[in-house]
Amino acid sequence: MIIKKLLLIPAMMFASFVYAQTTPNIIGTWEAVSAVSASGGTEDKQSRIVLSNKKDAAIIKFTISTQEGGAFQGETTWRDGLKNLVAGVFHRDGKTLTFSSDVGAGTGYVLNDEMEFCSASVLTTKNRASCTQLRKVK
Repeated sequence: MIIKKLLLIPAMMFASFVYAQTTPNIIGTWEAVSAVSASGGTEDKQSRIVLSNKKDAAIIKFTISTQEGGAFQGETTWRDGLKNLVAGVFHRDGKTLTFSSDVGAGTGYVLNDEMEFCSASVLTTKNRASCTQLRKVK
């Protein structure tokens, strides 16, 4: 039993090292290249449906200020100037993201200087889903 526990420690340390090695540094500013979005009301709060393929249909900028290994924190900026804090993590593959904000949750991926950021609202007053393609600018 003691030997199994002793063998587990180096295995966990190695796994942590490998995980940290595969995570890219994403600190910086990412700007929208293209986007697609769909939004509408809810059963209790009806509103018109809006479908868009315009570049500014979703987030226009994502600034990542802090990263430690596979965990990061940043802020999205929308066309109307609204900003939301985002906390996220990388999956083990070092490319796939999962994140959460005050208004939604989502997934994405990072490949070199390109990122896809897809989210869905968690609001009771609005249904919204969007995907933005971003490029790192600094």
